Amino acid sequence: MLVTDGGPQFSSNELLRFTRRWNITHIRSNPCYPRTNGKAEAAVKIMKNLILKTKHNGDDPYVALLELRNTPRQCTGFSPAEMCLKRSPRTLMPSTSKCLGEHVVAEKKENYKRQVKKQYDKQARNLPKLHLFIYYQNPGQTGWYPGKIREQPSSRSYKIKGDNGRFYIRNRYHIRPRKTILIDTDVYDGNVLDDDNDNERPDLSDTCS
Repeated sequence: MLVTDGGPQFSSNELLRFTRRWNITHIRSNPCYPRTNGKAEAAVKIMKNLILKTKHNGDDPYVALLELRNTPRQCTGFSPAEMCLKRSPRTLMPSTSKCLGEHVVAEKKENYKRQVKKQYDKQARNLPKLHLFIYYQNPGQTGWYPGKIREQPSSRSYKIKGDNGRFYIRNRYHIRPRKTILIDTDVYDGNVLDDDNDNERPDLSDTCS
């Protein structure tokens, strides 16, 4: 499985052929909605700060990267190196032999997920079910535009065909129901709808600045 932000470098025909050849499922996070890919966004910010600080101080960035990978994370209490190697590698930081032993992290990860879900559910609410005809919003703009749901790649991600004929990927956060005068207003059931132009890739050019 490959999860990307759907940028231009991930929407080429070359990548499409590569993922099909190697049987890789390519999942695009919703444009301009970083919360759908929060861990990756946070990791990029951390790495940028690390590179800037080591360059400013004249330190070796690879040593800093080693220490970063050996730093315990709040969600599990263990470092990425421990979760990968089942032990803590020796670094320049002082440590004891007890810290270098094997650890089991699966239980801590599950406990952390339950705690996060519990806190999130305190303020979460159920949004109304979507019909086929909806309004969607372009991030960074205040207007709402009419469209039609064509596919649901994931639980909160929708492929939309706008009335302008272009395709978009939007999070449920940027979609709201649209009242129509049509008699058939069945709730969208998650199935792919037939359309002569549905083979087109969604327009992912509307990325955030």
